[in-house]
Order: sequence, then C-alpha cells, then structure tokens
Amino acid sequence: MAATLAVSLLAGCATGYHSASNPLLGWTGGFWDSKGPGELVLVGFGGNGYITQDKVAVYLLYRCAELAQEQGKPHFRIYDSLLSAIIDRPLDRAFVSPVTGKPLGQVYMLYEDNPSSATFETAKVLVQYESQVKGAQAQ
Repeated sequence: MAATLAVSLLAGCATGYHSASNPLLGWTGGFWDSKGPGELVLVGFGGNGYITQDKVAVYLLYRCAELAQEQGKPHFRIYDSLLSAIIDRPLDRAFVSPVTGKPLGQVYMLYEDNPSSATFETAKVLVQYESQVKGAQAQ
C-alpha cells in the first residue's frame, strides 16, 4: 500500500533533474548522454506530461554545462543535428519539442577551450540555472 501511494504521488509530479537511468525516478524522464561521433557528445533530456518545454530546455543546457565542467572545458557549443555540427551552425539556445505530448530535447555538444560568439560559458550557465535545477533535484 505504501508503494502504491509513493507511485501515485510521484506520477503527479513534473520531471525533476536526474538521470534517466535512475532506477526510482528514470521512468518519469531525465537526462542522458553518450559519446560521439568524433568529439561530439549527444545530450538529451526528456520530461513527462507535467513539465514545460522551457524547463526541459533549462535542464538540457545545464546538463551540457555539467559535462563541460567535468571535462575541464570553460565553453561549449550545441547543435541541433549532426549536419549542423558538420557545417558548424551552432544554436544559441536549446530547443525542445513535444514528442507524444511530452517535452524532449536533444543536442550535439562540442567542448571548447576558447570563447566565441557561438559558445556558452560553462560557469555562467551553471550559476544562471543552479537554483532552478537544484530545487528540482529535491522533487
């Protein structure tokens, strides 16, 4: 009975910031990442029906910044597709689309050592969105 109550309570909540592979919360969505091709990293965040597209975009960008920080990279670029990465047409924000009624965002990320007009500053992104993300981790 307690397990049923816990599942019922969690089902009514928006997706929090956590790994999609989390055994307790991953079924509600979360982030994922994988290497390649080349120097690119595929980063994604999927939400349930109770989270906004804007919030998923924040979580996606924050995850990119976390990965860049882990690699000691002060900047990163994001692309909406492999073709955009090949022709070096980076995004200036993360785009999220509703897929079967649930928001989903996915980008290809490239770590950068030097700033340019097309890069995000890792530390700035982490500071800018920390309160939104850390509050979501408590859910």
